[in-house]
Amino acid sequence: MGPGPSPPPGPTPRQSRVALAVLLSAALLLSLPVRGSGERRRLACSTCRGIVDRFNQGLADTAKKNFGGGNTAWEEKTLSKYESSEIRLVEIIENLCDSSNFECNNMVEEHEELIEKWWFKLKKKYPDLFKWFCIETIEVCCPAGTYGPDCLACRGGSERPCHGNGHCDGDGTRGGDGSCSCKKEYTGQFCLDCSSGYFSSLRNETHSVCTDLDECAASPCKDHQYCLNTDGSFSCKACDASCVGCTGEGSEKCKTCASGYVKEDEKCTDIDECNLPEKVCTEENHDCVNTSGSYKCVCSEGFEDKDGTCVQTVKPGEEVESETTEPSHTEHVDL
Repeated sequence: MGPGPSPPPGPTPRQSRVALAVLLSAALLLSLPVRGSGERRRLACSTCRGIVDRFNQGLADTAKKNFGGGNTAWEEKTLSKYESSEIRLVEIIENLCDSSNFECNNMVEEHEELIEKWWFKLKKKYPDLFKWFCIETIEVCCPAGTYGPDCLACRGGSERPCHGNGHCDGDGTRGGDGSCSCKKEYTGQFCLDCSSGYFSSLRNETHSVCTDLDECAASPCKDHQYCLNTDGSFSCKACDASCVGCTGEGSEKCKTCASGYVKEDEKCTDIDECNLPEKVCTEENHDCVNTSGSYKCVCSEGFEDKDGTCVQTVKPGEEVESETTEPSHTEHVDL
């Protein structure tokens, strides 16, 4: 009597590990509260990211495995085949998950064919496995700066979520609502405002910098000064000459413009009184000279001030005589 039929092949070590993980995790899940959909989405992305990280580590670990025996030509030929072989892929996949990690083993088991497809056919065209697998193919993650099922931009924009001053809820996952959790110095929907006890040292549409406690909040400086916060203290600085009261340095920080200045393009600009339609220097032989915030009247050329009156420096007759009798430079040298 011949031998009976061969028993069916047993499960592979990895299949056994997966089966055990499924049983253990299923028992564990029965004792835990049910996760919300948002939390499940975040976990799925975290799991996928972990798989890709382990895959990349596997690539590094198997880069030149079992080579280095001395036959360089043989090694290079064999290594070239091994680099993209199924053997190498199986070695890497075997180590993608710990046996107790149900989510990881389940994701690998469910999408192993996709990983094989990428390995054999697509990795040259799509070298970024995380982007191809986690974001674009199984759609459990989003690009950085986006969130939710449709990968919408976080508040403040995907380039700088929460304007760089906080964390976007669900950033990089298919979960979350994109809202901002601000750092302690910042507050507001977009983390652009300063929290109580902090002052703004920079603020525009895209950037905000809040630093230190605000000692200037109590307005400790005089009316013609502005307060400047320093590390743990403050200093009082003089306002620009064009200002009556100011909030900072320069003519663009004036509360109101001083006499002789006018507001132009958000700055207090000097009024040129000498170019006004109506003359300001009305006395005879006077010229107007503009000054910062004012003007002055000076005697015209050829005239000098004598007790508040501009008189000629040289009489016309004396000037003519001087011109006719004065020797030339050449005659003076000959003498």
